[in-house]
Amino acid sequence: MPSDTGCYDAFAFGASPHQAAYLLGLILAGDKTATSSAVLEYEVTETPIPEPGALSIVLNEYGQPSCVIETHTVHRLPFSEVDFTLCSKEGEDENLASWQNNHLDFFKEIAHEFGLEFTKESEIIFEEFRVVYSS
Repeated sequence: MPSDTGCYDAFAFGASPHQAAYLLGLILAGDKTATSSAVLEYEVTETPIPEPGALSIVLNEYGQPSCVIETHTVHRLPFSEVDFTLCSKEGEDENLASWQNNHLDFFKEIAHEFGLEFTKESEIIFEEFRVVYSS
């Protein structure tokens, strides 16, 4: 849930500076308009699930603010129910199989860090957003 300032969070996309730069480039070009995450991560860390209207500051590879995104749609669904129409909004994969392979491995790694298991039937949050400010 957004705080009193309307800002939900500040973060860089990806797991490395290289990924942060690449994904930020996709966002600023309008090619990446969504992201996904495992529900179990929200539950374990007791982090609120994003809601429409939430604002987030996206950081670049150096940890500096680069843009503000606003969540407009949040889907909660099993991993296995994501289709290419939805996952293509992430702008990272050219087909559903590629998205499934890359994201299943990623979500399994996150689950393993918490001593949990992620399967194709585990739920994800698929968050669609738009850039409302860029520097």
